[in-house]
Amino acid sequence: MALIELYAALYQEYKHILTDRQYEVLWMHEIEGLSGKEISGRLDISQSAVSRHLTRGKTSILKEIKRERAKQEDNA
Repeated sequence: MALIELYAALYQEYKHILTDRQYEVLWMHEIEGLSGKEISGRLDISQSAVSRHLTRGKTSILKEIKRERAKQEDNA
């Protein structure tokens, strides 16, 4: 499986912990490779809103990864 497919699968897996907008912005940025300015134009939101969605979405994903890691360690 190509790296981009794995990356896309990761975002699909964590879609349930993101808001719809966070998911959309993260997908456009990480998978489609769009810049903040391009995302801002496509979604008709400010570049600072794009930045907030990226930051909060990535933070949510990292928290979920930490929770999953802790759960695995507890089960080991």
